[in-house]
Amino acid sequence: MKLLQTSLPDVVVLEPVIYEDSQGWSMQSFNEPAFHKVLKKAGFSVPRPLIQDNHFCSKKGVIRGLHYQLPPHAQGNLIRVVNGSGYVVVVDVRRDSLTFGKWVGVELDAVSQRMLWVPEGFAHGFVALEDNTHFFYKTTNDHHKESERNVRWNDPSIGIDWPKFTEISISTKDEVAPLLKNSEPHSEFLQGTTELMDLKVIGDKRGSLIALEQGLNIPFAIKRVYYIYDTLSDVGRGFHAHRRLEQMAICVSGSCKIVTDDGVTRQQIGLDSASKALIIRNMIWREMHEFSNDCVLLVLASEPYDESDYIRDYDQFIKEVSCGKK
Repeated sequence: MKLLQTSLPDVVVLEPVIYEDSQGWSMQSFNEPAFHKVLKKAGFSVPRPLIQDNHFCSKKGVIRGLHYQLPPHAQGNLIRVVNGSGYVVVVDVRRDSLTFGKWVGVELDAVSQRMLWVPEGFAHGFVALEDNTHFFYKTTNDHHKESERNVRWNDPSIGIDWPKFTEISISTKDEVAPLLKNSEPHSEFLQGTTELMDLKVIGDKRGSLIALEQGLNIPFAIKRVYYIYDTLSDVGRGFHAHRRLEQMAICVSGSCKIVTDDGVTRQQIGLDSASKALIIRNMIWREMHEFSNDCVLLVLASEPYDESDYIRDYDQFIKEVSCGKK
């Protein structure tokens, strides 16, 4: 797999290796370890797992977009055309980015099998260059209707140079989408939330069982698991926030108290049962206190350990979370 840089630093084209012979051709349409390897080699961050496939079929001249989803449901997209040809447009909608409002267009077709990687924080759209064009893309998050946002396809402040057609077709929703200046910006620093969840207990006279399942009662892809134990009752832990990482905390034994702070409201939550789970999303300050002698606190995390994701100074946390509310 070969990586080609575009004019937007985080958006890249991927060229697969195609093997041809007298009988036809073959290729690996997707290999996650190879995808991660080529991104890391080029200095890009590794995205969350690609968990959903979307497939669109369009007639020539049909324009869709520009679409994106807000955090914590933001989507990264790996796009390719499996039949016909199309022109894909990507716009940076990260308000604090040096390339905010800049765009890039890439032609994809079923012959070259090139793919376009569009990370979270970018809106994208596409137009079919011929009839029966099939756009296929993998996403890092599932569809979340309440987080859907769009930007007008012909916003003059962006100035996209779309291919010329005698006729175009575009939905009413996309035709009346807000201009970029009036749209809701993508930001990793939106005010965070917490949620106390009661886990379903399956039990009989033999005992009890609780199942944790990604996509069912775990609202994120799990990339790290750890547990805290043997903590003295007078010791406090935590005292930090995360810019991106989300967590689920469960006291599988004993009890403890967790203080959460979103920059406005501070609350204390007691975890004293294996059937209670506390969801702590990004940009929440957390502190842990009053561990019982038998406490075992299990934590599921959406990201691997990354020191740069931590905010360990409370004043810095307030500064960043306040910027996210503007």
